[in-house]
Amino acid sequence: MFITQLTKRDWYRIYKYLWKARLLPQKMRICVKTVAILRILLAVWVLFPIVLRVLFLLLLRAPLTYYLSYHEIFWTIAVISLLIFFYPLLFWAESRKFSPKVFITLKQGTSLAKLKKIRKRYPTAYITPNQGMFEPPFDSRWTIIQFEDCYLLVARGRLPYSPKQYFILPSVIRYKDVKNKIAFSKQLEPVCDRIVDYSNIQLLHT
Repeated sequence: MFITQLTKRDWYRIYKYLWKARLLPQKMRICVKTVAILRILLAVWVLFPIVLRVLFLLLLRAPLTYYLSYHEIFWTIAVISLLIFFYPLLFWAESRKFSPKVFITLKQGTSLAKLKKIRKRYPTAYITPNQGMFEPPFDSRWTIIQFEDCYLLVARGRLPYSPKQYFILPSVIRYKDVKNKIAFSKQLEPVCDRIVDYSNIQLLHT
């Protein structure tokens, strides 16, 4: 059993790298990409005429007070903020929806009695997967993202009882909690779909 303490900041970074590894749900990615393109078009529509006018006035050496009105300054700041903070706001929103402070990953499946004992000891913890990490849920396989300080395992696929719905199940394990990394990696190989290497990046806040 692996017990990982996580902060909101950790979850923000987890969602950031889930996005980079293309592991967030496809429908969500399509919606976000559409909005991202629309924000660029909005930026061009709002900023392009303003930039042209400012450059023209600069060439004429007009007074600074003639460059931008307060209305134009407001829209310029708003559009630039949207360009800069769009993805950070997305990851922050995801971390608000799901970000348990205590995250428990079971190595193997366990009985209901043992599971109740674990839940009694850690009442606020999120336990995943209940059947054990070497048996991913619903016949899926893990995508493993390797960081400098931990493994981020992600299982994703369709729900068997609702094929139109997708699930995504992350699991976070610190390296310091793995006693034998070679044996651990060998156990994961049969249930691993792909490995993403971010071994030069520290994921969790310490």
